[in-house]
Amino acid sequence: MNELRQRAPGEENEGADLTDFLVEKDSFTEVQILLRKVILKKYNNIHFRRRAGLYIALFLTLSLYFAYSLIIALRCENTNLTTAYLGSPDPQPVSFFETGKRQFSIVESSRERDLYLKRHRLDKMKSDALPLNRPLADYRPEVCKVKRYKKTSLTISVVIVQDITPPSVLLRGIISIIKRTTPGHLSNIVIYSQKGSVDMSEYIYANSLSYIVRIVKSDLKKTLSAARNEAAGYATGDILVFLPEAFEILPGWTEPLLESFSDNPNLLAGLSMDEISGDTFAQVEHVPWHLISVPRWDLVTAGPIEIPEHEQERRGLLQYPNAAPIRTPVLQFPPWAVGRARFIELGGLDEGMLGSASEVPGDLLELSIRWWCCGGEVVYLPCSKIAFIALLGEPPLSGHQVAEVKLYNSHRTATRWGTHYEQYYQQMMPKSRYQATSHSLKLEQVIQTHTCSSMSWFISTVARDWNFGEKVLRQGAIKSAHDPMCVDMMGHEGRYSPGRPEFYGCHGEYTQRFVYLAESKQIKTETGKCLMSDPYWHDVLTLGYCGEGHQWRWEPVSGGSNVGYLIYKDLCLEYRQENHLLFYVECKQSQNQQFTFEIIPP
Repeated sequence: MNELRQRAPGEENEGADLTDFLVEKDSFTEVQILLRKVILKKYNNIHFRRRAGLYIALFLTLSLYFAYSLIIALRCENTNLTTAYLGSPDPQPVSFFETGKRQFSIVESSRERDLYLKRHRLDKMKSDALPLNRPLADYRPEVCKVKRYKKTSLTISVVIVQDITPPSVLLRGIISIIKRTTPGHLSNIVIYSQKGSVDMSEYIYANSLSYIVRIVKSDLKKTLSAARNEAAGYATGDILVFLPEAFEILPGWTEPLLESFSDNPNLLAGLSMDEISGDTFAQVEHVPWHLISVPRWDLVTAGPIEIPEHEQERRGLLQYPNAAPIRTPVLQFPPWAVGRARFIELGGLDEGMLGSASEVPGDLLELSIRWWCCGGEVVYLPCSKIAFIALLGEPPLSGHQVAEVKLYNSHRTATRWGTHYEQYYQQMMPKSRYQATSHSLKLEQVIQTHTCSSMSWFISTVARDWNFGEKVLRQGAIKSAHDPMCVDMMGHEGRYSPGRPEFYGCHGEYTQRFVYLAESKQIKTETGKCLMSDPYWHDVLTLGYCGEGHQWRWEPVSGGSNVGYLIYKDLCLEYRQENHLLFYVECKQSQNQQFTFEIIPP
């Protein structure tokens, strides 16, 4: 035992340190001695030491990986985020970078926020901090939620034209489509990326969405109509759904859409909308579902009116809400859906319409007229709803540019479908007489091949609530002869009661455009309503649907004068500074009873 404890003089022992640690002054048993010899032998083996170090390092690496994965899984469950975009468990503000991953960033300064607002027209940083699959409220009528819809085998393709939207907004919209579309009915999603837009490829790949999303990149900055037509060629579903680039899908949107196209494949259907603020990203209920759209005289925009009684009778109920589709003369805004085969057959959108990459004034209105005239049907679907994000800041086109674009597009529509309507169009749009335009030979051939009906048929059969058909004696804004105040429809939001017109500062927009007709002697708005007596206030005027009576008389102040008195039931319209409602009282031939019809440039 003593010999084992002694160290040979001058002899180098590689296990000297370990021997000093293991050997103590106390006596050892034979088992301890044997164990010590084995340990010394293995410790002196260089290969054993390398393998042991490798095993220990591997064990520590796996332990750290599993611990990190557990933390990530717990955070994904609590925040509804995908792992591809989750950076760190520390809840700090995050932003999207070109790599498709989320990383730390300091809260942006006011200058950075202004730059984002100018480029994207919404709060990008606020959007980046929101969950990608956040829940949204369902504001549909209760009848839509409880109705049992038919089962169908139709499939849907969603088309989105990307221009200025940041990746987080578009990605959240794509995920909402996948999550809230009935399984088995989503064929594919086509993203058409305009020149200069953010490349979404890495974001789609990072979230494992490439199996359903098709990205089409354009080398040119095309108009919205041309981009949508090209993107539709990559769709594979039976129904095309065209969405704005900033949106989120709401619950229950698929079943009403599929049932409607199953009953009538020739539909051009507008979806109902809620609004999401581009600043706070809060959801609010937006467009009332009980309104339809009729074209205005400029043939670019459309005005909302309540569902007429004849349409309520056709739908089967005089009292709404009702889940049935609502016929409308035209559609005004996206989103909208159409059968893919029928869309291609009728030539798609008119690519000759001018406009920016995100807005082409009048293209959807022209398509609506063509759809009706060529045997289709245009409806709103009150039970199929999405939420669009209201953009902030200034649009890409200035006010003057928008006016020129509207004039060109409206003249293009009027000369294609106008026939005898064109003379009325030129009265309301005097500059159109000097407007040169061209037409799409493709669409002209489509109209001839399908023997489409005329504009006269559209007006008399479909848009019969639209003010048209009589000779116009006077037109423009009804302006006080001695004050800069005009009769204004107030957008159905009068200060005293909804629906009553008021005197308001003159601006020349559509809410101040009226016509005085020759035969009926009625004063009408663009949306087909008449100035008439209020049923509740005996001396106040309101807007109502035109019927028999409600006749006005125009008496000029002197022969040939453009200033005169508007007389209704032998009483004169009067402007009162203290009360902006429209009163008709005893005629006194005073200055506040003198008016003129004046066309005011908007």
